[in-house]
Amino acid sequence: MKITISDDFRASMNWLHTWAGVAVSCFLFMVFWMGSLAIYDREIDQWMKPELRVEASAETFSYDRVVADLKANGAADSPRIFISTPSERDPLVFAGYQTEDGFERGYYDPVSMQPVELTESFAGTSFFYPFHYSLHLPAGIGYWIVGFSAMSMLVLIVSGIFIHRKIVQDFFTFRPKKAARRSTLDLHNMSSLMALPLHILFPLTGLMIFFSIYLPWSSSVVFDGDEDRKFEEAFAIAAVEPSGDPAPTAFAIDQRIADVEARWAARAPGSQPKADSVNIQLANDANAYLTVREVFPSRAVSMNKNVTSVSLADGEILSDVGDGPAKSSYAWLAGAHFIQFDSWALRALYFAGGLLGALMIASGLMFWIQSRIRKGAIEPRSVRIVRGLSIGSISGIILASGAYLIANRLIPAGSEGFGMGRANFEVMFFYIVWIGTFVHAGFRGKFAWREQCLVIAPTAVLAVAFNWVTTGDHPIVAAGQGLTQIWSMDLVLLASAGVALYAASRLKVRAQDVGRAKKALDDLSAQAFPAE
Repeated sequence: MKITISDDFRASMNWLHTWAGVAVSCFLFMVFWMGSLAIYDREIDQWMKPELRVEASAETFSYDRVVADLKANGAADSPRIFISTPSERDPLVFAGYQTEDGFERGYYDPVSMQPVELTESFAGTSFFYPFHYSLHLPAGIGYWIVGFSAMSMLVLIVSGIFIHRKIVQDFFTFRPKKAARRSTLDLHNMSSLMALPLHILFPLTGLMIFFSIYLPWSSSVVFDGDEDRKFEEAFAIAAVEPSGDPAPTAFAIDQRIADVEARWAARAPGSQPKADSVNIQLANDANAYLTVREVFPSRAVSMNKNVTSVSLADGEILSDVGDGPAKSSYAWLAGAHFIQFDSWALRALYFAGGLLGALMIASGLMFWIQSRIRKGAIEPRSVRIVRGLSIGSISGIILASGAYLIANRLIPAGSEGFGMGRANFEVMFFYIVWIGTFVHAGFRGKFAWREQCLVIAPTAVLAVAFNWVTTGDHPIVAAGQGLTQIWSMDLVLLASAGVALYAASRLKVRAQDVGRAKKALDDLSAQAFPAE
């Protein structure tokens, strides 16, 4: 049976695609741009916090030694101790313990267990990454904006598929020498189709990860509204009462964790699970127990799939998260979105897919603007507003991201003022530059695209130069020392400068074309309506 799509239906999809895109594209670009950076958040951390540029020593890591050192330095009476295992992407030990006033936490050298003072910065993990899903807006507003944008993205994809009559042909069609409007549409179509599976995967899995925010009652119904029981079963938190007796001088923590890892391996033959997060509950009591997690498996997509609580005294399993269909599905979807498993090829593919998504959104907005300008000599106010917002949201946020990196290298350690620490000064610099790009776009109009690209290029180069000056780790030195994360990021910044210069040159050519066309129109008008 042949299925035909009527022109009226295709026209309605085109209307939906156009206006849904205009409504959320600025937010979508922010999400895609920051999401692309978040794929390498820990690598950005190492670039922005030079103290992290050390070799990981997970093979010689001992939980027993870490706990002994923590207890000897203030955690003796703490009821809770938490530890994260060092890895190639997180080379230091992150550990802490609960106090009466909150938590004491810090980073430690995995060999000497001496505390390491890191550069005060939110870096990638605490700035780019949360920006991706919350926009750093208060009261959870950002979650809802991003959620609405993700749902709109799925609508845009479905409507876009119906619009295209020749999807395969569009995939291979790009005519950069054609008129600006035609080549921009080609670029939009091509970037949309090149990473289409990822463009579906990103928003779909993002929505499912945060389902409890958008549909908070969906999981509570299963537990009759008992949030404590839901939390215990979801995160394998055992219900253990303190005995009142003091804890032994030392526990065989390494042995307990090895037993748990063997249990995990037995139920998944062929796997090599390793614990990467350990919480010691009731650490100062004889009934102390461990909650052991494999949050980010190195060789599997599913994350947080293995969570087990075990008694420290006798090794009894107190709680073990089941491997049911719902849990397995959610673990895989979450892992597919966070992509924290050890695969540089897939990480690079995700990064390329994220940038293609950003390019798709940017080219779609530019096509809409060009289409509206073509209809009349005077630009409508709506075009000027959308263009100003688009420039600030696209080239503006890219420029602000580069400025954030420069601020990280230039702001002195220990800087304080106006009630802010050094990390907040970096963020303030980001927002000052970002707001400035919107103001610039408002004043300069269509010329702002090219001018901001011309500023992005030296900004990226300066970030590399300042990293060299302040740390000595230019790309050649970093490569010689095996600092792959550092020289790779420097090369990406230099490549970004090249792309920005190329974009500026193309925008200049188009501006000249527009100028020649306007002059020809003025000449034609003068011939048709000569002055008296």
